[in-house]
Amino acid sequence: MRTLALSFISAIIVLSMTANKGKNYAQGYICEEWNVIGKNNFRIIVLAIYSQKFPNGTFEEVSSVVNEFAKLAEDCCQNEADPDCFDKEESVIAQKPCKKDSPLHSNQGIEQCCAREVEERTPCLLKVHYSEDQLPSLLELSHEEICAQYEHDPSDYTLRYVHEFARRHRSVPAGLLLNVTLNLVRMAKNCCSPKISTSCFLQEKYQQRSLTTFLRFLTYVCYNNVYLKFHKTGLASYYGSLLQVQFEEASKIAQHFQSALTKFCFQTRPKYIIEEFTSFQKVLCKESILSSMPEEFKICCSKAPLDTLTCVDNLKIRPQASGNMTQVIGTQFCEKTQPDSLDRHLFQIGVKHASVPLPVLTTIQDQMRSTVEACCSDTNDTKACLEEKKNKLEKTEALLTKIDGFCSQYFKTELPAFKTMVEREVQGEGAEKRARAWVELATSCCLQHSPALACQKLTEAIIKSEDDATS
Repeated sequence: MRTLALSFISAIIVLSMTANKGKNYAQGYICEEWNVIGKNNFRIIVLAIYSQKFPNGTFEEVSSVVNEFAKLAEDCCQNEADPDCFDKEESVIAQKPCKKDSPLHSNQGIEQCCAREVEERTPCLLKVHYSEDQLPSLLELSHEEICAQYEHDPSDYTLRYVHEFARRHRSVPAGLLLNVTLNLVRMAKNCCSPKISTSCFLQEKYQQRSLTTFLRFLTYVCYNNVYLKFHKTGLASYYGSLLQVQFEEASKIAQHFQSALTKFCFQTRPKYIIEEFTSFQKVLCKESILSSMPEEFKICCSKAPLDTLTCVDNLKIRPQASGNMTQVIGTQFCEKTQPDSLDRHLFQIGVKHASVPLPVLTTIQDQMRSTVEACCSDTNDTKACLEEKKNKLEKTEALLTKIDGFCSQYFKTELPAFKTMVEREVQGEGAEKRARAWVELATSCCLQHSPALACQKLTEAIIKSEDDATS
C-alpha cells in the first residue's frame, strides 16, 4: 500500500504540471494508477492529501472534493470516455473551493487562486497551505471505543481516521502520513476480531512507536521551518547549546538540517527523507563531535537515522559557558566585510538561554535583528541610530533572560505556586494583566514542542506589553 500511495501521490502532482506536459500526460498517469490501486485505495489517498490541504474542512466537505476526483477517474478512464472528459471534470474540481458557501473559500491563498483562469486554478490550489497552528492531537480512544467504531463500519472508520489524522499532520509528506495511518487502521482490524485483544493492541503500538514518534517530530520541525522567520538563526543557537560548539560549526549544522527540511516539508511526496536524514546523522554524529559528547548522545548516534533524530530531540540541552562573550552593539553589524557579525551576536545570546524553545527564541532574535537592520538602512547616521536603540536591544535581551528563568522554573514548580511567583515578580503598570500574559506564555510555550505561530504571537504580545509598561 505504501508504494501505491507514493506513486499515486505523484499522479496528483501531475495536475500541477499540465501547463508544461499537457492534459494527455496527466490523464494517462492518473488513469494508470486508478486501474492499479482500485477505487477504495484511490479515495483513501486523495482524502489524505486534501485533508492536509484543507484542514478546516469537515469530513463531509473534504469528501465532496474526493468524490469529484473519484468521478473524474471513473468517468474519464474508460476506453469509451469523451476526449474532453478530463478537462471538464478537472474544471469542476478546481471550482469546488471557490464557491461562496465553501468553508475553504475564506482562505486568502484560495481566494487568489479562484481569481485566476480555470486552467491555472488547480496548479495554484495545490501550492496553497494554511498558516494557522497545529490542531490538538487526536484523543486516544480506549480499545473498546476503537473496536466499536471500527466494527460499526470499517470503511467509514478508515476514511474518518485518515481525515482526522491527516489534517493534524499537514506539514509532513502524505506518503509517510498514510503509512502511519493505515498501520493504525490495520491495528483495529487485527485486534478487534474475533474479540478485543489488549495484548494485540499493546504489541501493535509497540511495533509502531518509532514511526509515530518520528511523525510527531517531523510535524514540529516542519512547522518551525515554514512559519518561523530566521529559523536558521534559532537552529544554530539550539545546536550550539546541544553540541557545545561554536558559531561556525553550529551554523553549518543548522544549514544542513534546514536544507533537508525544505526538500520535503509541506511537499506531497516524501522524497529523500531517508537519504537526507541519513546524511544529517553523519554530520550530527561525526567523530569530532561524538568524542566530546556524553554517553546518552553516543547512544542516540548508535541508532538508525530517524531514531537518532528523535532520540537527540529528547536530550536536555544546557547553556554554553559564559566564556563565549556577546559582542558590543556597534556599526560592525552593518559592515559588508563582516556579513556574519549580527548572526554571531544573536547566536551568542541564544546559546546562553537553553530553556527557551525555538518559537520564542527566534521571535526575540527576529525583533533584535529588525531593530539593528533598521539602523543599518538609516543613511543619515547608523552609529547614532544604534546608540539610540542600544537600550531597546538590551531590554529585549533582558526579556529573553526573564523568559529563560520563567521556563526553567515552570517545570520545577506547581502551577498555583508558579502563578504566585510570576505575580510577585511582575510589577508596575498593568501588572495583573501582564502577569496573566506571562503565565499564558509559560504554559503554552515553555514546552519543547510548543506551537510555532501561537508562541510567536504570545511572545510578540509580551514584548509589546513590557515595552509599554516601561516606556
